[in-house]
Amino acid sequence: MALPAAYTTLRLFLDGMLCMMALYALLSYFQQQKSIYWQYALYILCMVATFWIDDIGYGKVDYLPGADYRAALLETIAFVLYIRFAVLLMNIAVQDSVSYRILWVITTILMAGALLDTVLWLAGASDSLRSTLYTINRFSVAAGALLVMPRILRLRQAVVTYFIVGSLLFTSGCLLALCINFIPALFTRQIDHPFTYPITFMQLGVVGEVLCFTLGMSLRNRENEQEKIKYQAQLIEQLLENERKQQKLQRIRDDIARDLHDDVGSDLSSINLLSQAAARQLDRQPDEARALILTIGQTSQRVVATMREIVWSLNSAQTSLESFSFRLRETASLLFDHQPTELHLDLPLDSDPTWVLPAEGRRDLFLMVKEMLHNAVRHAQASHVYVQVRQQAGVLQVSVRDDGRGFRVADRTTGNGLRSLNQRAASLSGQLHIESAPGAGTLVTFQCPLAEDVVIA
Repeated sequence: MALPAAYTTLRLFLDGMLCMMALYALLSYFQQQKSIYWQYALYILCMVATFWIDDIGYGKVDYLPGADYRAALLETIAFVLYIRFAVLLMNIAVQDSVSYRILWVITTILMAGALLDTVLWLAGASDSLRSTLYTINRFSVAAGALLVMPRILRLRQAVVTYFIVGSLLFTSGCLLALCINFIPALFTRQIDHPFTYPITFMQLGVVGEVLCFTLGMSLRNRENEQEKIKYQAQLIEQLLENERKQQKLQRIRDDIARDLHDDVGSDLSSINLLSQAAARQLDRQPDEARALILTIGQTSQRVVATMREIVWSLNSAQTSLESFSFRLRETASLLFDHQPTELHLDLPLDSDPTWVLPAEGRRDLFLMVKEMLHNAVRHAQASHVYVQVRQQAGVLQVSVRDDGRGFRVADRTTGNGLRSLNQRAASLSGQLHIESAPGAGTLVTFQCPLAEDVVIA
């Protein structure tokens, strides 16, 4: 019996849409090399082939659903591919293990049904028996699908919306087509009414499902691209951070090299010259030789102190506030030794061990406070210098106050010393404040955040 023109036209139109979607999926596979695309294309082609075989079956007076072995087998393959596609699209194996197990059971039911149908077909079983088993199998699969959909909906992914809508269209079309086969009043196969053919409902469901899935895949591709962009941005930021750390490390190395050259190198050269002069004067001018030897001793102390400062700044274990206070006390005492200025130190003997000095800023912090003390010695002409270090609520507070001659802060904004202090304060994410006036002394305060010590159990 020839197929009616209205039905044939609708079928060709819908088949054309499905074939275009299959072609899109294949091209996407060749472009992106993801298995989800070829499985999706094969699923669509299997469904199209199933529809055409069913068209041939509709020409038989005694047509029964599932009686054609080829159509039933292709449909089973399509359903298995459909499940596999859904698992890959939404990563169900990771997102919801229960749904994944249910889908695995549905796949087993489909494959077991196909195997049983193959055995019965080879054994020459009746079409009515095979059709009954086919119907039971498909209703079982539909029940499993309806069971898993609410669980998938709870995943709350954007792509899930498209999958649920598509799956509902697909399942509804399949169930409606299956039911119409057993309702003679609807299954009339009239010439000018395509909807009297069950396959029409099933194909419309597949078309709707394919459109939803295509939109879902587009959304997933966009999400993947956004994740790649985000990952690349994080990688770039990490590379920039590494570059900043390398620059900071290089700056520390340059500072150490400069200290070794300017301070240690200069002092060692002085020791060499002073020792030669002392050797020449030892017999003829013993008093001057003794003075030179004392100078050599003082210079040696400066060398030792400088080396200790360098070693301390490089030792990653020296991050406690007590360690900083000990190093500051030794440096300040040596600096004010033989000076007319009286030094007053108020340093913490113990502190909250939760907070430590920032590992990358210890040297800057120490050199900053050392610069404050040097300024007080060189410029303040003070009788007393007061140094205080405090830690409170994760913040380090340092103040250096003198009773010297003071100065106008507005007149010193362009000096190298003040610029250096501000640069070091900025590198420590701290705040530097200077109060001074002629004849009123100077108060320099600085505070910066401490790092939280992470203890690994």
